[in-house]
Amino acid sequence: MRMFATTLLVAFVAAAANGDAATGAKETIYGADSDVIDAKIAAACVPGGSRTVTLSRNPDASDGAWMITRAILLPDDFTLVLDDCRVELAPGTRDNIIRNAGAIGYMRVTPNRNIKVIGNGNAVLCGGRSNHYEPVTSGDRNGWRTMGILFCAVTGYELAGFTMEETQCWGISQENGCANGWIHDIRFADSNKMHNQDGVDIRKGCHDILVENLTGVCGDDVVALTALRRKAGTRRGGGKASCQIGGDFPSPDDDVYNVTVRNVKARCSGGHGIVRLLVQDGIKMHHVTISNVVDTTDVAKGEPRCQAAIRIGDVNYWSIRRNEPGEMHHVTVRDVASAGRVAVWIKGPLNDSSVTGIRCLAGGKKYDVTAPIARVDLDPQ
Repeated sequence: MRMFATTLLVAFVAAAANGDAATGAKETIYGADSDVIDAKIAAACVPGGSRTVTLSRNPDASDGAWMITRAILLPDDFTLVLDDCRVELAPGTRDNIIRNAGAIGYMRVTPNRNIKVIGNGNAVLCGGRSNHYEPVTSGDRNGWRTMGILFCAVTGYELAGFTMEETQCWGISQENGCANGWIHDIRFADSNKMHNQDGVDIRKGCHDILVENLTGVCGDDVVALTALRRKAGTRRGGGKASCQIGGDFPSPDDDVYNVTVRNVKARCSGGHGIVRLLVQDGIKMHHVTISNVVDTTDVAKGEPRCQAAIRIGDVNYWSIRRNEPGEMHHVTVRDVASAGRVAVWIKGPLNDSSVTGIRCLAGGKKYDVTAPIARVDLDPQ
């Protein structure tokens, strides 16, 4: 494959010398790996097929890496095994690393079910070595294709056992109706050189999800539950593309609930937070449990302190209206060790909840409560 690609590269150089535009140069150089992976998935999905593909080291690459030029699309009832291999977005590629097959366009989504991505050994999914969105900044302003792994309207899924490295934006995003998901044993390796490098995001309409055993470094929040929406028919300002596939307009099932986040030992190199809960625009967020969170920031080494280990609510980021009392409730936070300026920051209304077992590892405040709360049990200061 690599010899074939080299031949095509020579042809491209000759064409460029003759004045051809050749804007697809990078696709020409690297496209073979995406073709091979797509063919493996197609073969596994024929009637009677295994519906499983295992990617090991790429035999056609000296470093064993798979350099892809488009997202790997995963269909129903399918398992992708990453067996001690590296999958990386080729230079300049503007797409997800992995996406469910039904998510094909901003408002074109067909639900999928029963999808697994399982890593063994030193499995790595990499978003690239540099910003693929120059001269525009990287990050969520560039839309939903910037996410590393993007699942929309998927039920029954598992992601486990690999490293997410230098994603162009959020590492793993679950959107518009994802349910019955299990994300576990994921390591993050971000430098914050790209913007909005969250680890795991859970957005509006998602429920019944377990996130556990996360480690490493994220550029932004390690876990973020962010339920936001816009009034139907409104346009985005500032040249921003939508980062919510399936749309961010209101739907009848936008609430976020039955989510557990536990055993997180990580830090945020961008100084944001470890776990964030944010709900606005009339959406409800409830029955969320966060436990055993350790902020691993080493302040003595000069690593930036996060704003707060746990951030609950905000006065910003709303489009229709701010969150009101009673719309975030039954949130349990326990056993948090924070190296942040604040351990727990409550900036939005919170009802019928508890925050206990909070420790400050490097000074700072235990709580900062700047929003109305009702029937919330807090540790003594």
